[in-house]
Amino acid sequence: MDQNFLKRLIAECPLTDFSENGNVTERQLQLDKYLEQFTDFLYQNEPQLMEQFWSEYIASSEVALLQNSKMLRRCFIFLDCAVSIYNYTARKTRDKKISQIAEHISVQLQNDLNQYKSILLLAMNGCFNSVIVEYRSLYESFVIGQYLILNPDLVPVYKDHLQFLRYHLTQLVGNSTPEWNKIHDDYLNKYGQEFAENYGWTKNKIQNKKDRKIGTLAKECDLEDSFTVLYKFSSSYVHSSAFSVSTRTDLSQIKVFFEATMHIIESEITDYIRECKIPTKDAVIMRNILIFLYQDFEKLKE
Repeated sequence: MDQNFLKRLIAECPLTDFSENGNVTERQLQLDKYLEQFTDFLYQNEPQLMEQFWSEYIASSEVALLQNSKMLRRCFIFLDCAVSIYNYTARKTRDKKISQIAEHISVQLQNDLNQYKSILLLAMNGCFNSVIVEYRSLYESFVIGQYLILNPDLVPVYKDHLQFLRYHLTQLVGNSTPEWNKIHDDYLNKYGQEFAENYGWTKNKIQNKKDRKIGTLAKECDLEDSFTVLYKFSSSYVHSSAFSVSTRTDLSQIKVFFEATMHIIESEITDYIRECKIPTKDAVIMRNILIFLYQDFEKLKE
């Protein structure tokens, strides 16, 4: 669709009276009928339109940014190495008994690697503000993982909380069943009503209800201040502020978010390798691959 198409669409509309006088309802029906013809035309030509959308909105942005941005190319190199190291470690432990915390880190790493990939795809298409927003979720995932490493006895409770939320959601959206309601209530009977809260699984460690939040977990984990600073900044994008609504971020401004993301992924992979008890030689080489890539990325100037 271009300006000429819209110009013709407006010009050919049979309805000419757009005032508030006369039979407004009848004119609205006439306009609805005309616009339905337009949308039907779009839906009938979806395959051709998808090709156009790909070239105009997706591929053109991706190719241009990847060609011109060494920073993004290095981000993809890091992602590919991180995925390969995770897969290598997972295969090494396929037939071995690993701890519950190692199992949790494995699941979390897969999700976080996918989120890192999402962040890169957003950046490739010029959606720089969305990159900042996505960092917030990645940070929270990282904090939860670090907190569970400090408190491995909470892993079974956390897994129960995950299952509980599945049934809790069915109640919230109104499609539960008596069987699901029973499972839902069994969890509450086991852990108490506060288990329904987002951080209800931390109750045994954090007695004060008001302190059961991501900030408390981060403080317990003694994370670097830079992680938290970026998290607070990204929160202003999630909840919107004058700055996030009225500015256009460029690629150079989000480099720091990629640095933090790489640091998070490297830390999680290090935790995974340690918990899986990978041979020292393998562990040292694989971890240092990511550290070298991360340090080289920090030195980049675009």
